[in-house]
Amino acid sequence: MSALGAAGLGLTAWGARRAAERALRPVAAAEAEMADICEATDATRRVSVPPTDDVPARLAARVNGVLDRLERSARQRRTFLTDASHELRTPLTGLRTRIELALAAPGDADLPETLEGALHDVERLHRIVDDLLALARLDAGEEPALEPIDIGALVDAEIAVRTPPVPLNAKVETGIMVEGNPIRLGRLLVNLLANAERHAAGSIEVEVRTDGPEAVVEVCDDGPGIPPAERDRIFDRFTRLDSARSRVDGGSGLGLAVARVIALSHGGSLYAADTGRDDEHATGARFVLRLPLLRR
Repeated sequence: MSALGAAGLGLTAWGARRAAERALRPVAAAEAEMADICEATDATRRVSVPPTDDVPARLAARVNGVLDRLERSARQRRTFLTDASHELRTPLTGLRTRIELALAAPGDADLPETLEGALHDVERLHRIVDDLLALARLDAGEEPALEPIDIGALVDAEIAVRTPPVPLNAKVETGIMVEGNPIRLGRLLVNLLANAERHAAGSIEVEVRTDGPEAVVEVCDDGPGIPPAERDRIFDRFTRLDSARSRVDGGSGLGLAVARVIALSHGGSLYAADTGRDDEHATGARFVLRLPLLRR
């Protein structure tokens, strides 16, 4: 009986070991595939998913999901760096050309005009670098200090220091409190106002009000407007639109992207909406910022 019991225990242990080996075989295969993927240059390779609905199959699918996200992130990073390099190269080329022409013929150069053009290129470089640094901080997930902010007073302060090229009509309610970082929210407002100033034909309208549990800031201009199909894409980084609202006017192509990321980081939203004008031929753009009101 003892011998039979020992033999039975041995068979049970052998069977358990064989079952464990069979169960772990897909995991071992996935591990070998992952080692090959880590050494390969093809970023599209994935782990084989077993045709079973068990833990190894779900694990392989989860690994592939992570690889998909990493590939998208790398592709977006490459695109971003390429576009950033192009954006920086354009004003740098203009600045270098102006300086070289002035040095080649110092007697013929119109120094004030050359300096004015060079200053314009430097200002554009400054805007691009500022936007790139802002996006880098936001992408890194930096958490700035938050404090109660009167969004109406902040809008008034930003408007007061600007000199728009067209009349600006403001309808601002003060005492509307939100929680946020004043520097980042100030940058958001500056980007919206600068965008309106670049495109406005004759006027800019700014409104601050409440709507239920949200503070609402609207910035409108009477410029070329944004086609409905492009109203979400306009917030993509380095977006090129076929319409007149393009970067040929000096925009960096990053201001609205920075503004939306700041809005989202404050628990709010930023979008382009209909102008609300009755005239079917009316043009212009209307940007709407919504932020949650501070809970008292």
